Amino acid sequence: MATKLENLHLEIKHCNNFKKWMPDYNVTYTSEQLNTFLKMGIIQVSSAFELAVANVGGFTVVSEDANDFDEGSEGKLSSVRTCWNGTVYSAPVTNIKNKTGTLRVQVYERKQDKFYYFLIPHWAHSQVGHKSNIEIPFHIDGTPKTEDSNRRRLPNWWQFRVKSFKQVCKQIK
Repeated sequence: MATKLENLHLEIKHCNNFKKWMPDYNVTYTSEQLNTFLKMGIIQVSSAFELAVANVGGFTVVSEDANDFDEGSEGKLSSVRTCWNGTVYSAPVTNIKNKTGTLRVQVYERKQDKFYYFLIPHWAHSQVGHKSNIEIPFHIDGTPKTEDSNRRRLPNWWQFRVKSFKQVCKQIK
């Protein structure tokens, strides 16, 4: 199983959020079948996310090192977690080093049980060091930490927030 057992509930939460946009959903398989496969850990949720984004956005999944989609962008999932001895609550967007286009990000925040969506352009995420991740900040209570208190001079990631899954799938010009 590629997904750690302790993170399986987060993967299921992510998938259940976008499953209605997956190709052939409720035609080839039912919600119950999908949930059974998810609980067994046999679905690669990040790949399912890419299929859903491509289905809505009208582009093709290519799954290359630099990008997931034929128009040059990349799909990412993240769940907010606590770190630094409980003093920081943020959503890590990882493995961005070789990405050459916009990041299409779905973030799940578990305390408020909400999803957030981001379109982060290459010019912004390319400022992150090669050994670092994007960290989208939240307050400890789970509310967005939108004020810009970033001392490292990185962009305020909240400026790239979009309102919905469909918006995160829009064509980028």
